[in-house]
Amino acid sequence: MIKNLLPKQTVCNQKNEKGETCFGLLKRYYPFASYYNETDATLAAKIKKEVGSDAGLVLLKCELCSTVYRLPEVLERKYAAKQ
Repeated sequence: MIKNLLPKQTVCNQKNEKGETCFGLLKRYYPFASYYNETDATLAAKIKKEVGSDAGLVLLKCELCSTVYRLPEVLERKYAAKQ
């Protein structure tokens, strides 16, 4: 699942089948970088379809449940400028 990041969000807010929130930490995630190999082909295809397949693409991914978050456009531009 790909969700939009809320302002000042640092933990995952995805609910499981019991209705409990995950609260896993969000880490930077570069799905199409040359040094990273995404093992889940369906997730990679979903990301490619929704966001594109730019090698410098920066997303956030939950450590526990692997939910992917899109960064707000301001942060996307900030990280893109650094690369």
